[in-house]
Amino acid sequence: MIKAALIDMDGVLYDSMKYHTLAWKQMMEENGIQCTREEFYLYEGMTGAATIDLVWQREFGHPCPEEKRKALYDYKTRIFKEIGGNEPMPGAAEMLHTLCRRGIRCVLVTGSGQASLINNVRRDYPGVFGPGMMVTAHDVCKGKPDPEPYLKGLAKAGVAADEAIVIENAPLGARAGVAAGIRTMAVCTGPIPADRFREEGVWGVFPSMNEFADMLPLALDIIEASSPFMVADSNTSGLVADRLAECIPALSSMPRIVTPAGDIHKDMTTLAAVWRALSEGGATRRSTLFCVGGGMTTDIGGFAAATFKRGISCVNVPTSLLGMVDAASGGKTGINLDNLKNEVGAFSMPKDVVVIPSTLETLPDDELLSGYGEMLKTALIADPEMYGALLDADRYIADRKLLRPWIMRCIEIKTGITTRDPDEKGERKTLNFGHTAGHALESLALMRKNPVAHGVAVAHGLLWELILSVTACAEKRKNLLPSATLYPYAEMLRNHYPALGMTCGDFGQLMSLMRHDKKNAASDKVNFTLLDAVGCPVIDQCPTEEEIRSAYEIYTDMAN
Repeated sequence: MIKAALIDMDGVLYDSMKYHTLAWKQMMEENGIQCTREEFYLYEGMTGAATIDLVWQREFGHPCPEEKRKALYDYKTRIFKEIGGNEPMPGAAEMLHTLCRRGIRCVLVTGSGQASLINNVRRDYPGVFGPGMMVTAHDVCKGKPDPEPYLKGLAKAGVAADEAIVIENAPLGARAGVAAGIRTMAVCTGPIPADRFREEGVWGVFPSMNEFADMLPLALDIIEASSPFMVADSNTSGLVADRLAECIPALSSMPRIVTPAGDIHKDMTTLAAVWRALSEGGATRRSTLFCVGGGMTTDIGGFAAATFKRGISCVNVPTSLLGMVDAASGGKTGINLDNLKNEVGAFSMPKDVVVIPSTLETLPDDELLSGYGEMLKTALIADPEMYGALLDADRYIADRKLLRPWIMRCIEIKTGITTRDPDEKGERKTLNFGHTAGHALESLALMRKNPVAHGVAVAHGLLWELILSVTACAEKRKNLLPSATLYPYAEMLRNHYPALGMTCGDFGQLMSLMRHDKKNAASDKVNFTLLDAVGCPVIDQCPTEEEIRSAYEIYTDMAN
């Protein structure tokens, strides 16, 4: 169990090294010493006095005299203050939030002794570093790369080396953490290549602080896991899991179960193969299964974990937009049976869900649209502002980075709903909007050997159920959805989603599939969630077959 994080300051909490290196270079050159800024990235973590002595020894063959050394460092400090640039590092606040949320004590371990910089930490990150939870240049006799600063950090946190992590951005700092016997995580926030950190024996290397903040929960879950296994499909295993393993080598060393890709393989055969691989690999009831992939992987992996030895821990690492905003959260697991979606499964909450938005870079456009359909569903039931934004699909499909805040909002909404109603007794049914019709469309496409992505079917199901929200169950509802709501949605659907090729002649089969939907309380009634307005869902609505047929006929006109 990780109880403490020992965190460097410059280059980790602050994007300040570019200014520090400029100040060092200017000070040295004014004293007749030619140097580059890059070398001071390498020296980062050492005390200022040690850095000056190192350069003086190299240039003149002896340490710098104490009085001159102090004057030089004071001058370097003045230059740094004049050029400014003590900006909080993007991603640092998110990293600290993760640590604090998990109850991990944070200790600042810096080679700086400047009071103004330490005060900045207290101002910019209030409450993160408790009383006495700082190690500065004034607290040590030997600075980094000696392990003394991090050994003192362990003492201040009151933990053993195997109960802590070090977060560093410089090779000498990383060397100090490794020498102290602590798992050290390096973040490449400067020009130093990742291989330079690997040479120091670090536990993981991350390309930016934002990436590190996203991957930190996964790193902590792996460290704390007993007998971990990974399941990924044949696409994700190479495209994403291997990429994550470049940052976290421990992912490469855990047994990997590779399943066939595609929802068509979310069946008993694949499930049995996962069970068998766990059994033959020696998994125990204390094992953790890391499910890395899209909704198919988290569904079948979660079901395997829920049932193997009557239940083992599961961590979901969704790599598709659909997985991030829907499938990986909420604890629904399962497999398909006889062309029926998720016919067999269990409610089983994962131990953790780790969302790493950069994995979307590998996602094909059609898979992105699948997840986008679930985002539209979430916005329609809970957030009119998000819905208005997402209707501008061109913008978000063109620049996937813009999706990040809405992804987090979708997760927040779903987590809140499923926490309040884990077994779908009431509020959780709102998440089914678009799914009664969507699952029927998806199942019929599957039966015809022309499968469509789940979220694409849901996007079409949303239009069908929006039409029902305008027309159906009028005598039981206070309000009907305004018909004007249909047209912007239908236009967005036509512009971005493929037509499913369904006709009015398919209604009988679709109705039969909807009667088999697991959400129905009676075999002769089809249960829907509808909308009274955007953001105002109403559950347990059972339109007549004629109302469902009429809405379907309007849908076929508007969707094509």
